[in-house]
Amino acid sequence: MLHESRNSRVLSCAGLVFVGVILAFGCVLPTDALAEDKKPSPFAYQFEPIPRVAEKMTVRRLLSEVLRVRFNGYSQVSYTQNFNRPSNDINELRIFDVNSNQFRANVIQAAIERQAKAGGSALDRLGFRVKFNAGQDSDFIGGLNLNPFATFQEFYVQYLAPVGRGLDLQVGQFNALVGYEQVGNPYSPNYSRSYLYLGQPFTMGGISATYEFNEQVTLSIRAISYVNAAQANTHHEPLVETLLMLFPSETVRVMLYGLAGPRAGAPGTPGGTTLPAGQNAGTPGTPEGMLLLAGGYASWQFGAQTWAVVEAYYANQANSSLISPGKDARWDGVAAYLFHDFTKEWGVRLRGEIFEDKGGLVTCQGTTAYQPKANVCFGAKSTEPAPAVAQTLWEVTATLEYRPFPSLKTRLEYRYDKSDHNVFQVGGRATSYQPTLSLDVVYIF
Repeated sequence: MLHESRNSRVLSCAGLVFVGVILAFGCVLPTDALAEDKKPSPFAYQFEPIPRVAEKMTVRRLLSEVLRVRFNGYSQVSYTQNFNRPSNDINELRIFDVNSNQFRANVIQAAIERQAKAGGSALDRLGFRVKFNAGQDSDFIGGLNLNPFATFQEFYVQYLAPVGRGLDLQVGQFNALVGYEQVGNPYSPNYSRSYLYLGQPFTMGGISATYEFNEQVTLSIRAISYVNAAQANTHHEPLVETLLMLFPSETVRVMLYGLAGPRAGAPGTPGGTTLPAGQNAGTPGTPEGMLLLAGGYASWQFGAQTWAVVEAYYANQANSSLISPGKDARWDGVAAYLFHDFTKEWGVRLRGEIFEDKGGLVTCQGTTAYQPKANVCFGAKSTEPAPAVAQTLWEVTATLEYRPFPSLKTRLEYRYDKSDHNVFQVGGRATSYQPTLSLDVVYIF
């Protein structure tokens, strides 16, 4: 995370101007439902259960037909009631819905892009994407953090190489392939994030290659130089991220992902970040733990209005835990989702999961400082997190969604968290549970 400087303030202002210009002109520009794959918006016609597919299907507004430049975005506000009424006003072990009994100006996002096109000239095969965020969620999303309330989440250039069906090459920073739930909130089924989301990267920088062998099989491979995640924003020796996408039928989809490479562990461990002053984690020669993460998810459509998704992964990072007997940090979990749309306007999204953090590396890593107050447990201070704890967590979430018109999504969500340790808070004392009720409003433009 970068400290605010004169340059960052300039970039922050430039980013806000960027959003303002997009919003000002966006209202009078035509929409383009053919932006990608000639598919309409999932919010206008049908719910799309896979967030990364839903984002690709979203309508883009046309800025220039000649340059093939389009944009889209959203704005989001929310309120969360924590029935434990914690004295620190923080919803423990949450990511973006961290404000207890308060309104939250989550984010306003604007993305501008030029999609690479197969065939034609070399210029036709060039593309780019820039995604800017402003709001309280920005600091923890990760990226080029200009200040605690502004960041460029994605920025990359693209080239569709004339190899077979087309080799999609990207260089820059992009959303992670690992994980079912994604950074962009409108494309995740629930307002709050799962515990599995805590243990996966959010965004990362490097080189990406994607190849579609046929309509049923697509493979993505990335060489990653840095990762933005709940644990930290850190640089590394290169990691490798993969995603194998399988579409055996129109109603079944399978995504298998993996992440491997050196990653900084807890301070004081052989794979940790106890370094001389001025030396950064990830410096060549610095001891780091080898991370191996493997998992995936599958979705099934049972009818025109009902879907289910199951996700599971296992992760182990060597020499990176202060509390596990073998010093290895292990975390794993499984989550199940059930979605049903009663009408085009009304739907329900259910989630249940269990998550183990046996090495204490993933959970309870946040502080109570003003920003961002994410992933906090009882006992955290403004300058340091709560003591590491090996715990098993589970939660159930029920989200009622109402879309009065295609560009407006509202969600009323109840969630109940439970741990086998007292990591949550009732008033000023520790407890093992946390019930919350949230109202979320998203406007998509």
